[in-house]
Amino acid sequence: MSKEQNDIDELITRSLAGETTPEEEKSLLAWVALAEKNMEHYGKLKRAFMLADSYYKKEKQPEPVLDIDQEWNHFLKQIDAKPKDNVRTLHHPTKTSSVWMRVAAALLLVVVSGFIINYFISSNKTMVIETADATQEITLPDGSQVTLNKNSQLAYTNDFGKETRSVSLKGEAFFDVARDPQKRFVISANEATVEVLGTSFNVQAYDSEKQLEVVVATGIVKLSVPNVKQEVTLQAGDRGVYARTEKQLTQITNTDINFMAWKTRKLMFMETDLYTVIETINHAYQTNITIAANVPATCLVTVTFDQQSLEAILNVLKTTLNLTYKTENGTIIITDAGC
Repeated sequence: MSKEQNDIDELITRSLAGETTPEEEKSLLAWVALAEKNMEHYGKLKRAFMLADSYYKKEKQPEPVLDIDQEWNHFLKQIDAKPKDNVRTLHHPTKTSSVWMRVAAALLLVVVSGFIINYFISSNKTMVIETADATQEITLPDGSQVTLNKNSQLAYTNDFGKETRSVSLKGEAFFDVARDPQKRFVISANEATVEVLGTSFNVQAYDSEKQLEVVVATGIVKLSVPNVKQEVTLQAGDRGVYARTEKQLTQITNTDINFMAWKTRKLMFMETDLYTVIETINHAYQTNITIAANVPATCLVTVTFDQQSLEAILNVLKTTLNLTYKTENGTIIITDAGC
């Protein structure tokens, strides 16, 4: 680890402990905003600190699940026992506050590759992958590929693939399932169940949405809702929709060519009305754009975007449709459309 990285980690540590000056906090914020990887590094240390902090507060338990002080002291002993020239030795402060101990322990947990997170996994025998503000690609033990959309969660047990291939999904994901005729691949997504042998498809099952959708890209998928005893068999080009309020499962032809835009960042519009365009962009980029203007039905969009940023897309729409928009509290509001 470079001296610069050591200095940054020390600054983050003192910031989490509440020991930085206003000038140092300003410097840290500037560093975090400099690059996405800096934001990820800071968030990783902060999450580890919060986990360590939650364990530290359980010190009244007769048999704590994890002793942060013990883990830290054990780590220090290992360093003292096997010093290396290219590793800076850490010394336990003689007058350390409880907050500093928790932060130091948090950094230790990061160094040992997420000890607490792995502990939960081994204890519960469940692997849980969650996303926040970025998508994530996952390779399951059977070779199946899963791309998780933002704010989504995928979970499966440690014995996945031994007898069955079962996962649970909250949010949205695109599955490219490895074919195995002996072991069906089953996805539990809220009230619905998706069952396949080997195929590729998109599942949208956010808790906040009124309906659950499955769109098949290749192969055959069985979508069922056990609670209402309904099921449909979907082939490539089909869309299965379960309306939660009406408790009705339907099968239709998929006409949305942008159903994978959140994954591919490719959007294509052919004489599409502005309301549909904005709805598609909101879903693909997980943003909040609203239309506060009277837009005529003749305001149609014909354009293709490929791996372009949200800002670039808005600039193109602004130029071609003579849009006027503003940003308030994270919401982009279209106030006028000259088309």
